[in-house]
Amino acid sequence: MGEAKRACGGFLVGVSSSTLQSQSPSGQVILISNRGPNDFVWEQSRWVARKASGGLVSMIDPLARQPNVAWFCCVSEPPSAEDARDALYTTAADQTDPEHHIVPVPLPARIYQAYYGAISNEVLWMLQHHLVGQFGYSSLDAARHRAWNEGYLEANRRIAAAVRESGIKPRAFLIQDYHLYPLPALLREVFPRVPSLHYTHIPFPDAATLKLIPESWRNTILKGMLGADVVGMQTLWDARPFLGCCDELLGARVDYQRSEVGAPDGRSVRVRVFPASTDPAAVRQTMQSHGVAQARERLARRLEDFTIIRVDRLDPSKNQIIGFRAFGRLLEMRPDLRGRLRFLAFLVPSRTDLSVYRDYREAVYAAIRLVNQRFADECGFDPIEVFYTNDREQALAAMSRCDVLLANSREDGMNLVVKEWAVVSERPGVAIITETAGVASEMGEDALLVSPLDIEGGALAMARALDMPAAERLARLDRLRAQVESWTAAHWLSAQLEALGIRQSAKHTGHGDDAPDSRS
Repeated sequence: MGEAKRACGGFLVGVSSSTLQSQSPSGQVILISNRGPNDFVWEQSRWVARKASGGLVSMIDPLARQPNVAWFCCVSEPPSAEDARDALYTTAADQTDPEHHIVPVPLPARIYQAYYGAISNEVLWMLQHHLVGQFGYSSLDAARHRAWNEGYLEANRRIAAAVRESGIKPRAFLIQDYHLYPLPALLREVFPRVPSLHYTHIPFPDAATLKLIPESWRNTILKGMLGADVVGMQTLWDARPFLGCCDELLGARVDYQRSEVGAPDGRSVRVRVFPASTDPAAVRQTMQSHGVAQARERLARRLEDFTIIRVDRLDPSKNQIIGFRAFGRLLEMRPDLRGRLRFLAFLVPSRTDLSVYRDYREAVYAAIRLVNQRFADECGFDPIEVFYTNDREQALAAMSRCDVLLANSREDGMNLVVKEWAVVSERPGVAIITETAGVASEMGEDALLVSPLDIEGGALAMARALDMPAAERLARLDRLRAQVESWTAAHWLSAQLEALGIRQSAKHTGHGDDAPDSRS
């Protein structure tokens, strides 16, 4: 397909979009992530392991299948199978996969819960999505400090030790996400000449936000990331704050024009933008599956009239409550739509072992009940219907036939649901996305943009989308689809490898969907 390049201000991403060719490798490329290749889904009243379909896993999977790649992931062995399912632990047995070279890093249950739950999800995830306070952490007490020291830091130390003790000769490290911020520096101590890249999949905060955690914590995060040769971010909106944090909080030498930071050991660390994407060919292939055909039959009646849908994890960052309240306001403003318009919400269970997520779920359902109680009689049905399940085929079927896709997250690193919707939309539909979602940086001109807290603006955007002439809908969708086709998940992956000087044979077959990811 030739050479494709993307210039993002001073952050140049160059990538050959042809299949990457192998050079004679000396050692293995090592992928490191919190999660392994398998997901957890709720089936017949219990959690079961199933091949993951989430964005992170699906995008790195093509590389992980190569014979000279090893994939390290965290696992926990809790005291009983019941505890494992109730708390959504992942065990070594869960991550066994004959198509990958998986190296599970065992963590005691106590350490895993502190590292994964108390810090990664309850603090860092919330902090980086600006969710401190309601449905986020509101203070850092002694227990949280213990979780940082004895959980988060200890887990990263154990991962570094596992890599060292594995006997695998590393050629390069690709380190994934906010769970593993300290890891690049720890690996550099052991493998000083092995190139590494750390990629953050979620929004990166500015210095003022990072000051909401203790100085020692934020210094560990920044210095840990600077242990890499390349720091990868989703968008310029993330790369610029990272540079600013290094400048203001560390006093590091920062070259904003070249997008480089001076590391504590004197190296220059490159900061680069690699926007996450999906695999359009794989998505279209899924659309031909029996599962999608069955889902279309199940949903046919619901998709006959005007339909607004959302597809996302049940997570405070996804801002579902504001979306449902905006829909209620729309029905209040537009009596002509009552009985002719449905809101189908495909909400994927997420982090159900954490109390903050259970509290948020209750608040979401309360918001839905308020709208349905007010308008059900006049509509003749509940105008909001929830599908609380991890069913990728069903979500894709709805995306293909909806009039409006609502993605009103508080913040998102990217939001791959919007990109998949652009590939499969047939009606054609209109996308409403928040200005704070990473995908808005690429696709905002052809979507309708709203502020994440603006209920009135959200209602007006829904009305505009439903009233939009067919020709304008189609023109916008065509441009969105072309944007997705021009930068796919294969580009995302190969760009990072090339940034490390690696050309690796990896035919991309990933799916890349934010929604069916129940534990990211």
